[in-house]
Amino acid sequence: MQTIRPVHLAVSMLAMGFLTAATPLPAPQPVTAPVPHRAVYAITLAKSTDASGITDARGRMVFEVSGNACEGYTMTQRLVVNLVGGEGGDRLLDFRVSTFEDGQGGLYRFSSDTYLNDQVVEQIEGVAHRQNGKVVVDLTTPKDKTVELGAAPLFPGQHLNALLAAARTDQRFLSSVIYEGSGSGETADTATAVIGLPDKLTADGTPSGLPDSPLVKCRHWPVSVAYFKDGEEAKPESGEEMPAYQMSFTLYENGVTRNLVMDYGDYVLNGELQRIEPLASKPCKSQ
Repeated sequence: MQTIRPVHLAVSMLAMGFLTAATPLPAPQPVTAPVPHRAVYAITLAKSTDASGITDARGRMVFEVSGNACEGYTMTQRLVVNLVGGEGGDRLLDFRVSTFEDGQGGLYRFSSDTYLNDQVVEQIEGVAHRQNGKVVVDLTTPKDKTVELGAAPLFPGQHLNALLAAARTDQRFLSSVIYEGSGSGETADTATAVIGLPDKLTADGTPSGLPDSPLVKCRHWPVSVAYFKDGEEAKPESGEEMPAYQMSFTLYENGVTRNLVMDYGDYVLNGELQRIEPLASKPCKSQ
């Protein structure tokens, strides 16, 4: 079973044709986006390989983020999808994740549970914090273990803000080392992002076919990201590294995403935004 990954706030179909030289990342910055909101996506099958045997996929994903730039952001996500066909027959995948990232990007708590046909198949829980220029991860599930990551990676909210900063300055390519707590929770990923030109809005400022919400009336860009796992890249005969996971989406300046395409290798899922609503946000206290 391929691992379902969190659709944190950004990721890609790597378009090598228009990459420019990577710009070195600055030191980790405070998190100022996304805007608190709740979004519901309809999940369908985009395509699958003959090897997968999957003929259909239907499901739903609910994504919710709350908090502010001072106190930090809490994110919860649940993705439930029924995969039809394939070796072993139909499968019901249920992926649940919750995280907290403080506003200064110094601490990141994470917990995820993956169910297959209502049975738990993977659980990860821990906390990562910055210490002496590095990131130290204290895992509590599936077992107690402390891991030190040599290169201080970005946490998910920081990665989102780095993507937005690059998009606003017309940077087309961004390479980042990130830590989400995915997989075993013991390694960071390398994320290579390709950022397209800003999309045009309709006359009233809303892309066609979207819910009437002020959350989708702002500047937005097509983004794709490929994730490469440290030491786990599969290399074809050409010798080129293959991403462990890819995703593309439309990224709004307030951190909202739509037009999700999640590529798990043997099959690809679409996530179409059905409903979105703002959540109450508490302003930062003035100093």
